[in-house]
Amino acid sequence: MAGNQVAVLALPGMSLNATTFPDFPAPTLAPDFNRFAPVSQDGIVTYLDVVDELARDPAWRDAERRIVVGHSFGGMVALAWLLRHHAAGPARCDGLVLIGTTAGPMFDAVRVRVAGIRGREWRVGVRPFVALWHRPAVTRGFKRLLSRETRTVDFRTLRHRSDLAVGLAGWRNTDWRARMAYRQAMDGFDVRARLGEIRVPTIVLHGSRDRLFPLHAARRLAEGLPRAELRVIPGAGHVLPLTHGETVVGAVRDLLAAS
Repeated sequence: MAGNQVAVLALPGMSLNATTFPDFPAPTLAPDFNRFAPVSQDGIVTYLDVVDELARDPAWRDAERRIVVGHSFGGMVALAWLLRHHAAGPARCDGLVLIGTTAGPMFDAVRVRVAGIRGREWRVGVRPFVALWHRPAVTRGFKRLLSRETRTVDFRTLRHRSDLAVGLAGWRNTDWRARMAYRQAMDGFDVRARLGEIRVPTIVLHGSRDRLFPLHAARRLAEGLPRAELRVIPGAGHVLPLTHGETVVGAVRDLLAAS
């Protein structure tokens, strides 16, 4: 993977940033979705435009081989971006790594893990709370309660890297208006019917202890993609790129070797 013949496009999850990804031994580009604070009526399209702009960078544009890595919300953006361009032009790539994500609908796929014992899980769906969650006063209030300041977080410096600890750090990392924009983008996201159009070799990574997405969400995603392989990582949570970075790098290497 050495040299400039390979490039990686890393798309982070909601309220996170590039520091949740491992160091890839290739030029890596990653957007900062958190700077798009105003709520947009265009939903996820706003974020696709951001990736389009990033894809003009010569490191990506001129690379012979390209790998897209998307985590959580970034995985949804990756799917929508490849579909926008039919995996050609700026979205031409030799492999796709999707981590802890879904093809939609996001607010139906998310089921928060509240407990687990002897291989059994207890989860709670978020759909009944979406209307309340979307209210600006609620989002602003949570932001003030958890973190009055908005400052860029280097997630690699976190002492604890559980899903909860990273989620709380995400509140410090993100303006409350940016969180509103994320939610609006996810609310209308659903590309399940078009997954068959994405014929890029894909590795779907999913932590066995993912606090947001149950394993069957990853299975459905992998089954919908014509050239996908599902890899379940024992003991990993939702922030798998941060806690199991070597697994993500390994998936990238495997896709490059296959191409």
